[in-house]
Amino acid sequence: MDEFRDDELVHQNLDDADAGAFEILYHRYEGPLLSFFYRRVNNWETAQDLVQETFIKVHQNLDSLKNPKSFSSWLFSIAYQLVAAHFREAQRKLETASLDGNPEAHLVDLEHRSPIYRIIGKEQMEIVTSLVKRLPKSEQEVFALKLAYPKMMLEEIADRLDIALSATKVRMYRAKKKIVGWMKTEYPGEFDHIFGGK
Repeated sequence: MDEFRDDELVHQNLDDADAGAFEILYHRYEGPLLSFFYRRVNNWETAQDLVQETFIKVHQNLDSLKNPKSFSSWLFSIAYQLVAAHFREAQRKLETASLDGNPEAHLVDLEHRSPIYRIIGKEQMEIVTSLVKRLPKSEQEVFALKLAYPKMMLEEIADRLDIALSATKVRMYRAKKKIVGWMKTEYPGEFDHIFGGK
């Protein structure tokens, strides 16, 4: 059944209460989810617990999924919510410990005290930056400038690099295509909210 698409497995699970279909979805996304959580919490046991919690929520709320074709995006939206809740709870415990007479507690693991969107944003930017380094130098220069200065127009990038605008557009197109391809292959489902199902 590995050849079935996510939406087909979702329909099978909903229509027939097919436990086998859900099991395939579980095994298909268990690895990517474990990687997703571990990169954020840096603890395998916690990451495994969060994977289990994610699939419990998926199973409980599968009938609320309006578009089965967006299963992976929906799955990772649940994962984002759970990791955010994890960090909020970690912050609450630190603050409680500090109030209970442990003033050093607020100095522990400061990253966990940051707003979750900053933590996730930083981690995703590190992924993109590492992928940019794989690009040929000509494409890397164009994409890196756009990454560093999002408001910079392609015309300005062309002037900065002293190349034709047409060449700039081609290099940017190729760079984006490669990076999106790498993201989808190496981080399946995790960046779907950015790609919009493309």
